[in-house]
Amino acid sequence: MDNKAWAALTPELREALSGDMSRSGLLALQPIPKDLPTVPYTQAGASQLQGQYFDPNMSADRGGVTYHDEAGNSFVMLNPNETSRNKQITHAHEMEHVLANQGLGAGSMINKKYDELSRDAGGAAYRSEIVKRLVEHAPYLQEKWGLDPQDVKEGYFSPSVLKNRYSPNFFAEQTATLSALEQAKNKRLTDDPYVRDNIFKTRGERAVFNALTGLRQSRLDAKDLPPYTPQPDKNDPSTMQKLKKLLGFAKGGSVERQPDDNRRYL
Repeated sequence: MDNKAWAALTPELREALSGDMSRSGLLALQPIPKDLPTVPYTQAGASQLQGQYFDPNMSADRGGVTYHDEAGNSFVMLNPNETSRNKQITHAHEMEHVLANQGLGAGSMINKKYDELSRDAGGAAYRSEIVKRLVEHAPYLQEKWGLDPQDVKEGYFSPSVLKNRYSPNFFAEQTATLSALEQAKNKRLTDDPYVRDNIFKTRGERAVFNALTGLRQSRLDAKDLPPYTPQPDKNDPSTMQKLKKLLGFAKGGSVERQPDDNRRYL
């Protein structure tokens, strides 16, 4: 990191970084190329990202870290020695924290936001229950979605999480990883029947999860809704939509009467 880049950071970020790293460590940081194939698409919504660098001195057991200040600005560092796939997952994971920092003030506030939205959504489990399900079904996420075996063995999805008195707070880290897995697969978890049956079991849970992850944390979501606005999952039609489909209005227009249809049409 050169002096110009250092000076461009907010004073709070400079203080946090200098408290954790030596001057030589800061000088060793290398900017992450903007055209790197592993850069997540969610970076487009990260309007308060102050910088992102590879840290060649990062310990082998650490993939990345995100610093933030009270104004929601973020600074990301990644381990350059990870495999390409792990870089992709880690980068997307950290970008979830960046979006939460700018939208909620801190990445950990995703936990509180889930509590708030789940109360309004109705039919959503407590955060502690979602964390428990994710640990229980982590082997499936490893097999079908590419969750890192280390995450299952001793990370955010391991049984040791449930022994921690603060286990519900692991939700923010788990959802950041889930969003990263979705991006790597270019698929949605809530389209997966197994996930719908065993992890996000209700309409409310699916709507809230989708609202808390990806570009739903920014105004760059396709629907241009305020950040963190739950929307019914596309696989969860409303009662009115079900009724329209039953009556034949699913594609609009009038109902075509079939020869063997004895219903009365008013």
